[in-house]
Formats: sequence, structure tokens, C-alpha cells
Amino acid sequence: MNENKKAIVFAGGGSKGAYQLGVWKALEELGETFDIATGTSIGSINAAFYVQKDFSEAQKMWSEVTAGDIMANGISFDVSIESILSQKENILPFIKNYFNTKSADNTPFINMIHRYFDIGKFFGSEIDYALMTVKFKGFGPNDLIPLTVRKSDMALDTENAWKWISASCACYPVFPPAEVDGEQYIDGGFYDNIPIAAAYSLGATKVVAVDLNPDNNHEGYLRHPAVTYIKPSKDLGNFMNFERNVLDRSIRLGYNDAMKTYGRYLGFRYVYIPDDAGMSYLSEASDHFINILSLMEADFDFSPFVRYHRVNKLEGCTAILGEYCKKYRPSKQEIFICALEILMHSCGFDDETEYKLSDILYLLKTETDRIYPLLEFDTESAFQKVREFIKERSKGKGPEIKKHDENRMMLIYTSVMRALQRSRF
Repeated sequence: MNENKKAIVFAGGGSKGAYQLGVWKALEELGETFDIATGTSIGSINAAFYVQKDFSEAQKMWSEVTAGDIMANGISFDVSIESILSQKENILPFIKNYFNTKSADNTPFINMIHRYFDIGKFFGSEIDYALMTVKFKGFGPNDLIPLTVRKSDMALDTENAWKWISASCACYPVFPPAEVDGEQYIDGGFYDNIPIAAAYSLGATKVVAVDLNPDNNHEGYLRHPAVTYIKPSKDLGNFMNFERNVLDRSIRLGYNDAMKTYGRYLGFRYVYIPDDAGMSYLSEASDHFINILSLMEADFDFSPFVRYHRVNKLEGCTAILGEYCKKYRPSKQEIFICALEILMHSCGFDDETEYKLSDILYLLKTETDRIYPLLEFDTESAFQKVREFIKERSKGKGPEIKKHDENRMMLIYTSVMRALQRSRF
């Protein structure tokens, strides 16, 4: 009997669930396997695919799904007017149906769940399973009853087992409640959108949780020693946006974020693929950066701009960098990568591109070398050269900086560039 069971937990989030396919792909390449899969809403579908060992079918679904597979006369919800106008033939039928029934017609989605649920594979698999749903009895304070449905519960009626997945996905009031055995159920996200607790109740000792929210659905599990928490490094957009480019971006992001979580890639908003030369240079540059930033910040005269005691102003630069990576005590390398990303963003580098570490560091070193040795002169002259460099590199756009952060940001930019210059490939 396996006493050390690993679980993968998939959060709910509609179309954002494409992100989880990318995570799954990365975990496969990393050799991770799981004894338990749990999920809520779209996560319950991805978890069922995992139990069925059906990555190819999951990939097929996510590569083909459209808004029409989710709702009759389905439209993708996006903030852009161009996106809305491109679906104008479906908008009026959708609105008419919604106001007539007070919810969208999700029959296509229910049919899709039934179609992809494979009874033989699901119940023949040794991987255990649970989903979260909520029994809907009305609008009173005690009329929403959370329910964890396990694989063993679903086995009581295998022919209708797939209906429990539709119950977990019944995103009320967008979708109507789902009916199972004469009872009505709504989306499990109303109670627990990422059912880590359900995984532990099935005997998990280690958990990999795949969230779909950059701000975390379960803050309490972020520092849990037995939970590896993977979450998007960027916002995934609207949960009902099924446009192809949006789904493909989410899949790529999920893959890259999983690789970052496991240390195979580096970066926060950007993606750096490590290599020996790049890692050696990064190590040296990180050391230089911390020393340069600390000295520049200690010597900088904030008095014309900031009327605080020195103890308050000294936390400025590291506070900005710590907030960027959302870590309480990041390493020297992580601090430098944060600063590097801030500089790259200000210079207009695309954050959807995957960069080989040595290539991007060499490029930045070469470009910053063009303004050497002026960066070694007085601080104001260095700041001016950095401003000119960023303006040139960003084609005149430049960064938007809050007035009270301007000097600290200039210290960060200048320290990154000085660290790149002083380090050797």
C-alpha cells in the first residue's frame, strides 16, 4: 500500500482552465505522476481527464473548444469592442435566451462533458478522484450545502457519473443549476474553488495545486510545506473568453509557470531558459547588483523629495522589488531578476517571448556598454544617460512611473546596468 500519495488539484475558472493543460504538459515532462486528482468546475473536467490518463483528449478539447461548445449561440466575453462585434450574429440570440430563462443555454457544454467522460477509463484507473459542488435548495442562509463527491460516490451509478462533473461546473447564474438524482447543484467554486482539502481527505501527503488566479484562491496553502502551488504569473483574462489566441496563450503560460515553479526556467513575468554561461553571468551580476544598489541608495540624497526619517526611505528599492515578485525575502538572484524584468519592461521587451538566459543578458550588456563610462560618473549624469537609453530602446514610450517612486526606480535601473557592465561573460 502506498502511504505517500501525491495529488494534483485543479482550480475552477472557465476558459482559464486552458492554463492547466500547459501545467500538465510540463509536469509530464518533469516526470511528475499523481495518485489523486481533484478539481472544481473546469478543474473537475481537467482532473477527470487526468484520472482517465487522457492528455491527448484534453489537448483535443482545448485545441478545438469554442464559445459555441459552451452555450447555444455562445459568445466569448472580452472587454474589446472588436471581439464583441466579431460575434454580432450570436449576440441577439444569446441575449434573448438569457433574459427569457435568466441563464445561458449550456446544453452544448453538458453534451461535451458527457462526450469526453469515458466510463471505462475513469473507473478502470487506479487514480482516485474528487470534485466540489454545492447543493442548491434556495436562497436562505442554510440553503447552499457544500458537497465533496468522490470517485467511490460516482461509482454507485456509473452511467450517470458524468452528471456530477456538470454539477461542479454549473456556474450559476450564468448557467442554470444542474440536476442529479432529483436535486439541484451549482458550481463548487461557491464553496471551494481549489479543493486541496478534498485531496487530503483522500489520503494525499503531497499536493501540487494549480490555481487560475494570480492573487491566489487559497492564501493559506502558499507556505504549506507539502503543497507546491502553481499560479499564473499574469492575468488570464475573462473566464468566458474562448478565443483561440487567448486559450493558446494560457496553455503556453501554464507550461512556463510550471517550469519556473520547478526551477527549470527563471523569471516572474518574463521567461528565461537557463544555460551554463547565462547562469554564471547571472550569479556574478546578482552579487554586483546588490552591492551597487545598497551603496547608491545609502548615498542618495532624498531630502529634497522625501521628508521622512532615513529608516523609512531606505526600504524603498527592495520594497519595490519584493512587491514585484511577491516574496517576503527573495534571494539575491531573485532580486536581480526582478530588477532586470523591470528594466526590460521599461525598454519595451516583449514579455510573451521565451529568452535564452545567456542571449538576453549578453544583449543587454552589449547595449548598456554603449553608455559606459558615463554610468560611473555622478548619479545625476548616470540617471540622465539611463533615461536616454530607455527612451531610445522603448522608441520614445518610456515607463510610466509614479512620482514618489521615480528616484527609487532610477536607482534600480542604474544599478542593473552598472551590474551588467561590471560582470564578465
